[in-house]
Amino acid sequence: MKLNDLQKAAARAQQELQLAERKVVELQRAAKAAKAKTEQVRLQFKVVRKAAKQSKKLALAAEDQAREQRRICEKVQKRWAKALKKLAKAKDGAAKKVAPAAAAPPKPASPKPTVKKLPATPGTATVNPAGPTV
Repeated sequence: MKLNDLQKAAARAQQELQLAERKVVELQRAAKAAKAKTEQVRLQFKVVRKAAKQSKKLALAAEDQAREQRRICEKVQKRWAKALKKLAKAKDGAAKKVAPAAAAPPKPASPKPTVKKLPATPGTATVNPAGPTV
């Protein structure tokens, strides 16, 4: 009986050993999967941080560009206002100059200069501006 009990105990120990080995394999597989998942998450986190850093940089660049555009727009508005003011001033000055000239009596018209006609020389053809006649 002792031999039988020892054989049963050995068989039970063998089964427990196989069960423990299966659990070890499952745990190793789970650890390997967890390690791969951790690595994947780490890389994803790295990508997200890089994207956040890049978007922050782009936002700062956009703010700088908007600030520069606003500054240029303000300059243009100032120049525009100055040009309009100058134009209005010039129109007022021209209107003041025209008003006294309109009040002055008109000058007599000068006679038109007469155009001398050159005598036609023999052998020269005259050109008709309307075109050749047939």
